[in-house]
This record gives sequence, structure tokens and C-alpha cells, in this order.
Amino acid sequence: MAELEKQASRIEDLEQAGARVEQFKALIPFKEQLKATRGTGNDSEIYNLLRGRRSKLVSSVITAELAQRPSAEGFLTSQIEQEQDPDMQVTALQLLGHLRSPLARLAALKFLAHEHDRHREVALFVLGWVGEEEDIKVLNRHMLEETSQLLRITAASALRQIFFRNPALKDALLESLRAGFMNEKDDEVLKWIIVMIESVATKKLGLREDKEDPDLVHGDLEKAREKTMQYFASGK
Repeated sequence: MAELEKQASRIEDLEQAGARVEQFKALIPFKEQLKATRGTGNDSEIYNLLRGRRSKLVSSVITAELAQRPSAEGFLTSQIEQEQDPDMQVTALQLLGHLRSPLARLAALKFLAHEHDRHREVALFVLGWVGEEEDIKVLNRHMLEETSQLLRITAASALRQIFFRNPALKDALLESLRAGFMNEKDDEVLKWIIVMIESVATKKLGLREDKEDPDLVHGDLEKAREKTMQYFASGK
């Protein structure tokens, strides 16, 4: 594993130096060596390669490899319980969520009681990936009560993710988003809640997400607010 750590650090050095071509060339043998460790009982060592990484690209390659391993679900479940590093705790939960493991739901529900915003943020979007009907109320509570803009937006987004997986829950999800819409006083959060309502209702309300920048929303908020009010008032 020392050789893999050495390669990972070299790739990160190349990225920091702006040597993008050399970096991508170095990624090829790195990926192959990671793959060659499958089935050798080295999940823990591969997981530990994620510690202290300076490059999101290198981290993404390692996490993609872990996700391919049949043993990943059990390993990550136990790791969430044992891990002491806060950053690695959320990494383990996010990975388990990527696997769409039912075990990720239980872990996410526990993380929602965590004092750190980052833990609750990851728990919220993981619930969007794997949550069930009863979790709509949980997400609604965080959308209404979190003090952080980001966490309220994340909770609303998770409601949309549940809709994408289970459109039959449309009415319950819209009712939850309606409560967020009526309660929200922050314009930045409100525009995102309206975007989520548009997606679930399959209704154009005047706002749209930027196709290239996931943090941007286009459109006139006041007009969208009025259209959303009309939509809920009409019952359609």
C-alpha cells in the first residue's frame, strides 16, 4: 500500500503544479493497481488512502474503486461505527449512500442528530438517495428548522430525490415542499424550494437551474413566487 500512497501523492503534486497531462497519464496505472487489490482483503488499506487527500480527483478514483468491491457495503457499515475522524465519517456514509445500501438510511438518520453541519448535510442528501416514505417528515423538519441556508436547501433537494426514485409519493412530497415554501423567509433558500416544487409538480413556475453551474438559478423570484402561490391555490 505504500506504493499506492506514493502514487496518489505524486498525482496530487502534478495537479498542484498544473501538469494536467502528466497527472492524467499517472492516473492510468494508479487505477490499475487499485483494481489489482480487489479480493485481497485490503478494503481497509484502500479506504485509508482517502485520509488527508489534497485532490478531489484522486479521492474520486479511490472511492469509485471502493464502490466496485462486493465487500464494500459491510466494510463501510462497520467503518461508520468505528471511524473517529469526522471527515472520514462523512466520507464513509456518502460512499454507503452511493451504493444505495438500505444500511445507509439507518446511518443517515443517526447522523441527522450530529452537531456538525457537514454530517447533517451528507445525511440529508443520502436520505434523498435511499430514504423511504416515512423519511419525508424527517426531511420536512430539517427544511423548516435548520438555521443553515445550505441545510434547508439540501433537505428540499432530498425531497426531490425521493420523487425521482418514487413518483408515487408526489402528493406527500409536494405537501412537504409547500410547507417549506410558505415558511421560508430567505430568498436564496426560497428560490431553490421553488425549483424543487417545479421538478416534483412537473410545472414551470419561472425558475430554472443553470445547466453548467449547479449553484445557479435563473429567473425572476417574485414572479416565480406568485406563480407558485397560484399553483398551490388552484390545487393542481
